[in-house]
Amino acid sequence: MHEAFRGQRVIRVTLTAIAIATMAAHATAALAFTATVVTPVHMRAGPAIEYPAVALLPPGVDVQVFGCEQGYGWCDVQAGPNRGWIAAGYLQMPAAGGTVVIASDGVTLGIPIITFSFNTYWSTWYRGRPWYAQRAHYYNYWHRYPHGRPPPPPRPRPPARPPPAMRPPPGHAPPAMRPSGNDRSSDTGAARPPDKGTGT
Repeated sequence: MHEAFRGQRVIRVTLTAIAIATMAAHATAALAFTATVVTPVHMRAGPAIEYPAVALLPPGVDVQVFGCEQGYGWCDVQAGPNRGWIAAGYLQMPAAGGTVVIASDGVTLGIPIITFSFNTYWSTWYRGRPWYAQRAHYYNYWHRYPHGRPPPPPRPRPPARPPPAMRPPPGHAPPAMRPSGNDRSSDTGAARPPDKGTGT
């Protein structure tokens, strides 16, 4: 009886764990939004194009959106068994005034803001993927750039302009240059011949 009771207890604990996991999955699905892919796009293993591609989705595919990063640049989505991130500019949803793109109307659509936690996300969804062995490389990238991509380099400053040339005010001509007293040249620039006596 003791062994039978222990076996029943193990079965009950296992069934309880399965029920909790199922309820959590349904609750997560209930909180998800349905969006449509606008154009062929890669689902990435993180919110940046530097992360490996999980799947290539064709246009017209529906995905479940669980949330987007601050600013609605990338969204955490699921399509079939694949889970990953897609740029919000490639996802559209129906709204009161018609179809809108999540990147520009995420606030209006009520999509929640979430953050990407590398270790938890990759350990949950990507074990067994061929690039999972390179997680240290991608973790270092995420650690350096938690917002997805490195900031753009600073723009070079334009070269300093030389000061403007000094010009005389209008109506005032510059003074004419006069020859000095030692200048023996004529107005035409020809040298004067030496004086000669009559010789008579």
